[in-house]
Amino acid sequence: MKTALLWSALAVNLFAAQPILVRITPDTLARLQARDPMIRLVQPEAGTPAPKEETAPSLIGSSTLLHDGDCWTLVPEGAVVHLPASLKSRVVARPVGTLLPWNEFAQRNKSWLGTVEVNFEQAAGNEELPARFKEIWTKQEKLIVATHRMGPISVRVASETQRTASR
Repeated sequence: MKTALLWSALAVNLFAAQPILVRITPDTLARLQARDPMIRLVQPEAGTPAPKEETAPSLIGSSTLLHDGDCWTLVPEGAVVHLPASLKSRVVARPVGTLLPWNEFAQRNKSWLGTVEVNFEQAAGNEELPARFKEIWTKQEKLIVATHRMGPISVRVASETQRTASR
C-alpha cells in the first residue's frame, strides 16, 4: 500500500506540466518602471564612480593584538595602559599562531603581562588612574592591561574626555 502511494506521488511529478515563464518585453519593463521607480535597471554612466560599500570595522582592526611568540590574543584598543619599550615587540599588527582566550593568555604569560582592575568611571576617563600605579609600573618590566571583572576594557585618558566634552 505504501509503495503504491509512493509510486503514484512520483508519477504525478512526471506528468506535471512545465511552469509557464512570462518573458518581460522592453514595453512591459518600461510600464513596470513607470509604476515603480525602484525597479529601474539602468547602467551607470561612463565616468560615474561606483558607490563605495560601507564595511563594518573588523574586530581585529579595532583591537590591540598581543603575541607571546606562539600564541596571540586581542584586547580592546586602549586597554594597554603601560607598555615598556622592551615589550613593544609583544604588540603586533597581524595575528600569528594560535588564538587563545584572554584569561588563558594572561595566565600563560604572567612573567611579562600584568593587569590593573579599573572601575567604569576610570575606564570612561572621568576619574584618573591612581598615580601610585604609574610609579609601580615604571619600576617593573611588564605590559599592563586594564581589566574590569577580569576582562580587558578600554581606558579613555581624562584629557580625551575633556576634549570630547568641549566639542
